[in-house]
Amino acid sequence: MIVKLPFAGDTLAVDLRGLKVRPLDPAAPHGASDLPRLVGWALDRPLGGATLAELAHGRTDATVVVPDATRKIELATVLPVVLQRLARAGVPDRRVSVLVACGTHPPLDQGSLASLVGPLPSGIRVMQHDARDDGALVRVGSLADGSALRLHRLAAEASLLVTVGGVRHHYFAGFGGGPKMVFPGVAGYREIQANHARVLRRHGGGLERDPGCQPGVLDGNPVAEEIARAADCRPPDCALCLVPGRNGRPAFAAAGPWRIAFAAAVERARNWYEVAGGRFPLVVASAGGGPADATLIQAHKGLDAACRFLDEGGEVLFAADLSSGSGSVDMQPFLDDPRPSAIMQRLAERWVQYGHTTLRLVSLTARYRVHLVSRLDDALARRLGFHPVSDPAAVVDCWRRTRGGDTVAVIAGQPVFPLLRPPA
Repeated sequence: MIVKLPFAGDTLAVDLRGLKVRPLDPAAPHGASDLPRLVGWALDRPLGGATLAELAHGRTDATVVVPDATRKIELATVLPVVLQRLARAGVPDRRVSVLVACGTHPPLDQGSLASLVGPLPSGIRVMQHDARDDGALVRVGSLADGSALRLHRLAAEASLLVTVGGVRHHYFAGFGGGPKMVFPGVAGYREIQANHARVLRRHGGGLERDPGCQPGVLDGNPVAEEIARAADCRPPDCALCLVPGRNGRPAFAAAGPWRIAFAAAVERARNWYEVAGGRFPLVVASAGGGPADATLIQAHKGLDAACRFLDEGGEVLFAADLSSGSGSVDMQPFLDDPRPSAIMQRLAERWVQYGHTTLRLVSLTARYRVHLVSRLDDALARRLGFHPVSDPAAVVDCWRRTRGGDTVAVIAGQPVFPLLRPPA
């Protein structure tokens, strides 16, 4: 079997012939061939409440919150469908804002931003959220600890708020999309850090990962539960939730009040991307190609998913471009000294979410042997515990010689996850 792994905008061929192979394929179909029709159908037939056109009628302005370039949902095709319904309902283009939910991610340059949103009517304003711009934030409520919850003014004060997001498993928040488009998508930096800090809890005088902070887990997940409460402080009037098909293009769409639309998308994501398979001594996987494999911050999510199928002490051949490096300057101090004890000490002094990302990475590379095919600097890769390889064939040839009787699980496209509950 020759496997083609998504890698940046291309594929990487890995020849597994001569080995016992077990593909771990999602049940998802390919993405919709007519994506505007899929999206329009959802907006015109919401799972609850009024259609988007009905909601927009008589509104003086509208803000459409959309994901940044790290979340692939074919936005340039999806967004015009939303904007057309606003225009037909009488909302003037000059009163419509598209707000990119960057969370704590860095902003795009103007060329990348234009490519992300696609051609838009001239009157529509496009803004990128900056979590550190206190002047753009307004208080809408409080977090569980009583601290202020602030959102971008364009979202908090919009006459009509629409969110567009892709719903996928998230490695500690349960699922992405849905309420995350509001919080942390367009929230303040301090409250985002406070929320993400909930992934660790105090235990025995130290810190440990909260067992509820897992992909696919919403109930009992302190991060996910606070995200939901925060979104309810300024709930979207209409939430469009998209679930990707196996090729990354949206294959399912649901719209309506965020809790209803999100629940439907979560159920579909579970059915498509949670697979029965058990654990294996060897795994071949990728981060899913661009944009999911451009940085360590994004690509490690695919590694996290792949390692959930590994036997203790197993090996994984993992492909990720990583040509953009870490993905955030906030991660650099942790990359300079990625010892778990040093990371924990830093996090105990001041929480930085990408410190936890680094901690998760080094915990995986300590627990499993991770052969990394990437464009990441080899010295950095080794410092993080990876075993960088330029030619995946060398790893596979070694497996043929020494582990020919072992089964190799293959995750050749979108990340999949072990079943969290038995099938009905």
